[in-house]
Amino acid sequence: MTRTIDETTLERTIVRHCSPTLAGLKPASLFTFPGDFVSDSDAASRRLRLQQALRSCAGQIKSAGLSIRVLAWRSCGALIYVYRPHELTTYLADPRAALPLAHIGYHVSSLDACLKLLGERLSSMNGDTRRRPSHASEPCPCTQGGCCREFPHELGFFLGYPYADVEGFIAHGGRNYLAVGPWKVYANLEGALAMFERFRQCADELRRAQQDGCSLTQLAVATSW
Repeated sequence: MTRTIDETTLERTIVRHCSPTLAGLKPASLFTFPGDFVSDSDAASRRLRLQQALRSCAGQIKSAGLSIRVLAWRSCGALIYVYRPHELTTYLADPRAALPLAHIGYHVSSLDACLKLLGERLSSMNGDTRRRPSHASEPCPCTQGGCCREFPHELGFFLGYPYADVEGFIAHGGRNYLAVGPWKVYANLEGALAMFERFRQCADELRRAQQDGCSLTQLAVATSW
């Protein structure tokens, strides 16, 4: 099912999924905007409409230090990434992220290069760069419950999750976690639960503000970590 593709719908979707990033609580968020953007006769038209809406939303939040890009087009949706380039670059430069990322082929000195490789890995069937990205003719293995493709395990770094939790997720293959919320927790359970609640409150506040008429520009917070 394809959601209505226009600026208003995209703004609401960004607030729904990216409030902690808009508010400066984390450096990046990722969500799927549903629809077939690769395989049928109207896919190109849908991509164009979504890109137009993205440009408009990007213009609204640029002054707050935020950017938007599509990381991957799929037959089940477009993976849209909302991020703070400066803060994300700082986060990834930490050896706790930089070293494991470099080990699997990321050039952490270039954020654009990192996001390009991440997009390629997200576009592949299993997140493995040794496989070719899926082509338009290849069906997306999805159900009504969502996309069934695996995500590359290093994705947590690009979402600004606690380093220890991303490391734990990779080491345990996503199993044996202490708790699950916006991410799977492997260390500092108390701190993670407090942050989960902070994210929830942030999302509620921004949704209410948007319903009261606040624009995306007003909701995006300029910050410097």
